[in-house]
Amino acid sequence: MINIVEKQIKHLRKETPLKEFDNNKPAEIEINKFFYEGKMIDRIMVVLRTNGCEHYKKTGGCSMCSHFNGTPKHKVTDKNYINQWNSVVNGECIEKDGCKFDLNDYPVLCLYNLGSLFNKNEISLPVIRYIFKSLNEFKNIKKVIVESRAEYVTEEAIKNIKEVYDGIVEVGIGVESTNTNIRELCHHKGIEDIKIIKNAVKTLHKYSFKALAYVNFKPVFLTEKEAVDDAIKTSVDSFKMGFDAVSVEPTSLQDYSLANYLYEMGQYRVPWLWSIERIVSGIYDKLKNKKLDIRIGGYFDEEVLSGSQGVGYEGKNEIFPTLTSSNCSLCTNRYIDGIKKFNATYDIKSLTEIEKCPHCYRIWLDTMKIKDSRSIEQRIKDIFSK
Repeated sequence: MINIVEKQIKHLRKETPLKEFDNNKPAEIEINKFFYEGKMIDRIMVVLRTNGCEHYKKTGGCSMCSHFNGTPKHKVTDKNYINQWNSVVNGECIEKDGCKFDLNDYPVLCLYNLGSLFNKNEISLPVIRYIFKSLNEFKNIKKVIVESRAEYVTEEAIKNIKEVYDGIVEVGIGVESTNTNIRELCHHKGIEDIKIIKNAVKTLHKYSFKALAYVNFKPVFLTEKEAVDDAIKTSVDSFKMGFDAVSVEPTSLQDYSLANYLYEMGQYRVPWLWSIERIVSGIYDKLKNKKLDIRIGGYFDEEVLSGSQGVGYEGKNEIFPTLTSSNCSLCTNRYIDGIKKFNATYDIKSLTEIEKCPHCYRIWLDTMKIKDSRSIEQRIKDIFSK
C-alpha cells in the first residue's frame, strides 16, 4: 500500500512546474502574534528560498505537503543563502512600503527553509553557522525556532549551532502520528521506526535545545473522528516522549499534493474547525495538565513584509494553501478568530466559549459519528483501484 500511495504522489509531483525565483531573496517574511513567556509578542518568520526537501525529492514527500512548489529552477548556492540572510539583516528584502524594519525588534525568530534546516544536503553547515553566528548581534532575540526531519537531528548539526550561538533554539519535528500505519500510509512520512523521533528528542535535550512536535491533524484516508482521536493520542504521546511543545497542524490544501488530489476526487474534506476544541480539551484531559505548550499551526494574526502573499490568489505565494480548515461560511471566520486568540493567550475558553453555529454545528456532530469498518489498506485499495 505504501508503494501505491508513493506512486500516486510521485505522479502528482511530476506535474509540479519549476519556476524562476530570485535565489538571493527569501521566499517570505512575515510578522505574527505569538504567546511567549506569558504574554503576546510579535514573532518574525523568515522562509529561505532553498533547494527543497530531500524526502520530497526521493520519495515524493508527505501526502499533505507541496512546499516544493517554492523550489527554484536553478540551484541555490551557499552564496545565495548568505545573500538572502544578509538581505534580512539589513532590511533590503523588505517589500512593505514605509516599514521601519529591525530584526532586533522581535523576541522570537522562526527560521524555515521549506525542508530540514539540519540536513546538510539541503543547506550546508557553514551557511547555518554563518546565520547563527550573526544572530549573536541581536540581543533582543530570545528564541529561534527551526524545523527538521527527525533523522537529521544529529550531534554534528546541533554542535554546529551551539559552538557559535548561546540563545534558545527550538526544533520543530514532524511527528504527524505515533500510529505507524497512519504515519506511513496516510502521511507518507517515511519514518517507520518511532525510535528515530525519540532519539532526536533526547539528542536535542542533551544540548539544551527545545523540541517541538508537529502533529498533522486529519491526513488522507481517515474519518473526522479517527483523525481527532489520533491527534489527541499523538499529542499525548509526544509530550510523554519528552517534547516541550506540540503544534497541532490542521491539514490545508496545496496544489500538487495528494490531499488536494483526493479533495478534487471527492475523497477528502479538510478538517472541521469544531474539532480543534475537542483535540485541545482531549490533550488536557488525558494529561491532567492545562499548562501545556499547545499551539494550533497556521492561525496567527500576521503582517506580510516580503513575499507575494496577500495580493489575491493567483498572485499569492506559491507555498500558500488554496484551502484551509473550515466550518460553514457563516462561522468559519469567527472560529478562526478564536484559534488566533488561543494561540496568543493559551486560554482554552477562547475555543470552548465560541457560540455553536445553528447552521453547521450539528452537521459536524453527525460527521463525528461516521465510522468506516475498512482497514486503511482497504480504503487505499478501493480509492486507487478506481
